[in-house]
Amino acid sequence: MAHGDVAGGFPSAQVTAVGGWVCFEDEAGAWLNGPVRRTWGKAGQTPVLRLSGKRNDKISMVAWACFKDGEKPRMIYAVKPSGGYTKKDFPRFLAMLHRRLDGPVTIVWDNYSSHISKHVKQYAQRQDWLTIIQMPSYAPELNPVELLWAHAKEKIANRAFRSIDELHQATKNTLRYIQRHPELLIGFLAGTGLELAPPASSP
Repeated sequence: MAHGDVAGGFPSAQVTAVGGWVCFEDEAGAWLNGPVRRTWGKAGQTPVLRLSGKRNDKISMVAWACFKDGEKPRMIYAVKPSGGYTKKDFPRFLAMLHRRLDGPVTIVWDNYSSHISKHVKQYAQRQDWLTIIQMPSYAPELNPVELLWAHAKEKIANRAFRSIDELHQATKNTLRYIQRHPELLIGFLAGTGLELAPPASSP
């Protein structure tokens, strides 16, 4: 990647020099009464959404946008129909990334409490294939997964889901669509102002 400083003062050249995949990570939620967006309607008739009233029912999502020089970008995700993600989930997620990507992994994520927990740090220190980079505080504009969420939520906007199962399935369908279109991931990365660069050559 190339950028002034990608993650908390950690130079971009050092990130790419590690080799392997660079994976941006983020979590999000989707509520049963989904997001409302501007839409088309008959002149003089405001479109109406009939909602269930279960405004607090939601699912949790986590996604990784993964990039490697010379490879198509990849998206890996998980959806949880109840509850959020805790520090105990992330070592399992990181191990899953390693298996699926089959190589060294550099994770770039924010300072969410589970990310910086002692539990996750101790796990990371034992993995020679893993590098973790902390993003600067309050810098969502540097994370392409933020743009991924915006795109996904547009796909499920203006819908009143009847159950968590229906929301769960619609969300998975949307994320699978993004997963099958790596050109979208390239666009999300470009939207951050970051760009992929080859690893630094040895002298």
